[in-house]
Amino acid sequence: MIRASFSYNSAAIRQELDAIGQRVLPRALAEQLNATAFLVSRKVVDELRRSVSNPKPFTLRPMKVTKARWQDGDRMFASVDMQDKQADYLWFPITGATRHPGDPGTARTDIMTFAAQPTSFGGAFNKPRFRAISKKHRKEVTGRAALRVQRVAHRGQGRLPDALRWVKSSRNAPGLFFGTVNGTKGYWQRPDRYSRAERNGLINAARSQAGHIPSFRFHASQVTAGSRGGSNLSWTKPGSRLKLLLAFQPTVRAPVTVHYDTALHAGYLQQMTEANFVRVLQDKKAWFMNRP
Repeated sequence: MIRASFSYNSAAIRQELDAIGQRVLPRALAEQLNATAFLVSRKVVDELRRSVSNPKPFTLRPMKVTKARWQDGDRMFASVDMQDKQADYLWFPITGATRHPGDPGTARTDIMTFAAQPTSFGGAFNKPRFRAISKKHRKEVTGRAALRVQRVAHRGQGRLPDALRWVKSSRNAPGLFFGTVNGTKGYWQRPDRYSRAERNGLINAARSQAGHIPSFRFHASQVTAGSRGGSNLSWTKPGSRLKLLLAFQPTVRAPVTVHYDTALHAGYLQQMTEANFVRVLQDKKAWFMNRP
């Protein structure tokens, strides 16, 4: 739990008070302490609004104020406590601690650090999206494995049927894989591919151009024009590249983005002043003298 507490040395102040002031001192102290606690709480929320992108209502309700009771006399205090659940999450951006798998906001084995489609609040851990991608990946892995077994069984039986090719089975949709590319581990989407019809259309269009030079097949007895017409066109569409969908890291050192201590001190220094206390004490004395 993250807490800030405030108190006064009321014995030292009593020496400067008249008889009425001494009677209302506990009430004045309690009011001043409570005003400080609530201002500190608001300053913390203001800091969260500043430092957290699109904060959830959960994030903006982190503080609980325990009010000072004037009846407690010299033992009175006010405190500002960060509620346990919010403190579990905010501990990392407040302290810069290292996140490990299993910490609040992480998965069991890895920490999701990037999502191509983040949550509505800008976070990486988009649970429905993660489930959809991982399910699609498992389905593809299973489907590729099943076709691989069938292709092995078909060896020696002539031309491979198109139905046993993954590109045909998947209807040419870009596939998924989980792996590490250039040091980034995650779910990746493969580049977009031409369909057979699209690719053949481009090849035929190129063959029809004036000055096209066909390829040739060389046989022992003759030379014939090749059916492919010299094309080495890639199946991958130009400009299409691997797309990172979700990225993971084993640990993450959280940067300090929430300046919690600064907010506490700002609220304390703004409210806990001699001028403010004198004003509160005067108000309490006026209340005491004018009460019914």
